[in-house]
Amino acid sequence: MACPGSKPCEHCETTPLRDSAPYRVAASAISTDPSPYYTIANTHAALDPVVAQTVLDSGTGTFPADDGTHDGRHTWLAGVVRIDPESVRGNPTSVTVSASVHVHNDGPNAACRLYGRFALWNGTTPVRTDLLGPPDLPAGGDDNGVIPPTTVPLADVLAGRVVVELNLETGNDGACRVGPKQWTVDSFVLTVQAATPGCGRHFLRTTCRTCDGTVTCTTDTLDGSSTPYAPVPPVVPADSCQEGCSTDRPPCISTDRGNAITRGSDGCLYAPDAPALDPSPCNAARNTTGGLLVPRIDLAGIAPGGNSGVERSVDIDVTGAPGCPERWKIGARLTPVSAFLNSERQNADLLARTGADVPIPESDIVLPEAGVYHIDSDVRYGLGSATGGSGYIIGWLRDETTDTLLTSFTQISVINAARQEQHGGTTHIMTEYTVSSGPRTVRLHLMFVLTGGKITNAEAGGTDSNGATRMRFLKVRD
Repeated sequence: MACPGSKPCEHCETTPLRDSAPYRVAASAISTDPSPYYTIANTHAALDPVVAQTVLDSGTGTFPADDGTHDGRHTWLAGVVRIDPESVRGNPTSVTVSASVHVHNDGPNAACRLYGRFALWNGTTPVRTDLLGPPDLPAGGDDNGVIPPTTVPLADVLAGRVVVELNLETGNDGACRVGPKQWTVDSFVLTVQAATPGCGRHFLRTTCRTCDGTVTCTTDTLDGSSTPYAPVPPVVPADSCQEGCSTDRPPCISTDRGNAITRGSDGCLYAPDAPALDPSPCNAARNTTGGLLVPRIDLAGIAPGGNSGVERSVDIDVTGAPGCPERWKIGARLTPVSAFLNSERQNADLLARTGADVPIPESDIVLPEAGVYHIDSDVRYGLGSATGGSGYIIGWLRDETTDTLLTSFTQISVINAARQEQHGGTTHIMTEYTVSSGPRTVRLHLMFVLTGGKITNAEAGGTDSNGATRMRFLKVRD
């Protein structure tokens, strides 16, 4: 390229240069908890994180209307600004952040006054708090939120402190007498730019001189075409700024809220003296004078071969290698609650209390805890007539604690003799019983019923030379 109307003795040379124009840094916004940015004095609701991320990824999301029970409710989203360190050239100390978004009032009600905010935060300090308008946007109306280019420290962006926040009124507004409304949000754009002296755009400068060296014209273009370019000063030779404009690769720092490592304004990384621990009461880890301590959990059970008891129905075995093993072996075996009892007494005289309920306290068994139990009883009896007669013995089990019948009446023995006859033996009563809490006392009850003639003896519920009344229970499941 030469000067227009140049003389034959003029000569021109083209030099590659680099200016200091701002360049775009690869950036994104990652959804985060919006509660630190609830500064409007109304009720608050966080937008679903998945919907929030869709909006921040330039998709379309819905801020749902409130159910009509909250006056002045606003729904919020927040996104941490993240940049790709490899897209940063040179050593800038700051960047500019700008953003835009489109909102549509789905109704069914109009918005009240200035109905939301599109803001930029650095930590807990608002850098920009631009209110959304126009006022009283009707149902079906549209608006565009804008965060103008705003300078923030690069170190704060790398530390995850810079956050974009959007909130919209989704509830009732008592002052304007309008009800809830829903919003559709889309077209979110985030722009981050940086500028380092001499690390801007490559361009070409053509300088023409006369034979005595006098400059006759200077033309700047991006690619040597006829289209001029106005470089941003300062301008340096391209070769001299290559190393200084190389991409810095600082360590990637997680922006998770629980990350204790931060990047200082000097660009250095800082970690607290002690690990930052989640204050949740479920967190067993704690700081001690000797360092971070995670308490060990010892699982205990009934010793192998020991007696089962009321503590538990499963015996837990935990074994591990000496020291601090990474793998543990955990085993379990069923050791259900159970008991066995002999009624060590003489048979109760049922004949003397014909037709009456005769409880047998010596048969009492105690179910210690909630669960389902298998219960059975061997009932020893004797029934006879010297002259002939008829009658029968019945028995049943009752929960004495709650006065609940466990079994219906069970026939223990029956006699219908025309002359002398004697019966003796053992009858079985069995049931399954569910209790919601313990302890519960279960007892055997007996009764003799005379139906004709004369019975000379009717007895049961005790122990004699040929057998005994026994009570047993076994817990079969919780």
